[in-house]
Amino acid sequence: VVDREEFEQIVERLRHSLESHDLNQALEILDEVRPADQADIVSELESPDQVNLLINLEPSESADVLEEMEDEDAWALAQLIPPSELADILEEMETDEAVDVLAELPPDHASDVLEQMETPTDDLVKLMTYPGYTAGGLMTTTVITLLPQWTVNEAITQIRNVGRRSDTTHYLYVINKKSELLGVVSLKDLVSSSAETVISDIMETQTVTINVATDQEECVRIFAHYGYLSFPVVDDSNIFLGAITADDVLEVAEDEATEDMFRMAGISGDEKVFGPTRISILKRLPWLVINLVTIFIAISVIDVFENVIAGLVILAVFLPVVSGEGGNAGTQTATIIVRGIALGEVSTGDMRKALTKEILVSLLNGALIGIITGGAVYAWKGDSRIALAICLAMVVNFLVAAIAGVLIPLGLKKLNTDPAISAAAFVTAFTDTFGFLLFLGFAALLV
Repeated sequence: VVDREEFEQIVERLRHSLESHDLNQALEILDEVRPADQADIVSELESPDQVNLLINLEPSESADVLEEMEDEDAWALAQLIPPSELADILEEMETDEAVDVLAELPPDHASDVLEQMETPTDDLVKLMTYPGYTAGGLMTTTVITLLPQWTVNEAITQIRNVGRRSDTTHYLYVINKKSELLGVVSLKDLVSSSAETVISDIMETQTVTINVATDQEECVRIFAHYGYLSFPVVDDSNIFLGAITADDVLEVAEDEATEDMFRMAGISGDEKVFGPTRISILKRLPWLVINLVTIFIAISVIDVFENVIAGLVILAVFLPVVSGEGGNAGTQTATIIVRGIALGEVSTGDMRKALTKEILVSLLNGALIGIITGGAVYAWKGDSRIALAICLAMVVNFLVAAIAGVLIPLGLKKLNTDPAISAAAFVTAFTDTFGFLLFLGFAALLV
């Protein structure tokens, strides 16, 4: 693994070689590291230098670099590469990766590239018709298929003939002449069987398949549940179309987790640490405005109790304690629910069950935190009425946090809206507003 210091040294050496027009030395420097590191290094260079390197590397090496780059970076770079060179590179890439690149090219550029590719492009064109967020958009079609009547020896011959072009050899898919999926043979079972064994005798017929229209998040859940390295993709008639490999869903899982994390923090879309400042502002500002509105709603409650606070200023000191702890409790609940939705562990039909459990947890936690807080307030200020008010406010606000943390994400899910957007803005708004209302209300009654 290349550490950050070594990485920066390689980038600096590479830039120096390119500035000196020593292309051979630049290629030698790049050859010192693995494709994943090469992709990160190339991403640090200016666009002309990126193109210069990729068109002078072997097409297979350039393909590895493009496959390892972040999607947006790879797509932007591909648009700068001349069609003839890009065609050679795409021919060396996995079909699903090549399709992703082609789909992001301007139509004329994509047509020029397809015309100059030597290998048949029918599969690429067909894959481009599937939405990118479905199993069809993730799958590869360059996989090894067998016929059930073949022997192990014939299957091994098939692997030798087409294995190098296949994106996966962990599993071999058995189909009939109509291309219907009959079963799966693992490479392990194949090589451990005698040469004359018939494929139908060793294939697994209880096959887990993924429909071509399945959403990519559901594909991730299937991989996580069954733990296989690839899954066959079929249509509604069980016609075998291709396979999805683990590396593809790993990217999806990372992207989905990043997207949910950003939305929980009130950031829409993807954003990079050193991305353009303007983009960062545009992505963060809308949710900051929404948060500002919710804050004004919360402080309007304080305004109602202005006379109470004026009569006992010490109440203002403890307002952040009630709202802050309630916000933390609400965020905990919302995070658990959003994660459960993302993993398929909870649905809108489980609302009552989830609500019951979270209410129980919140009442117990609220009581414990309330007693601790009330005790601390009494020990500090010696006022039992304020201590009781903050204790009661804690308990009830924790209850509000539980209800909001469950109902808001599941409610948004029922409305076909991403539930991850709820935690930062809406749950905190509820706990802040009710926290102020409860504490000042109890204080007004008791004091």
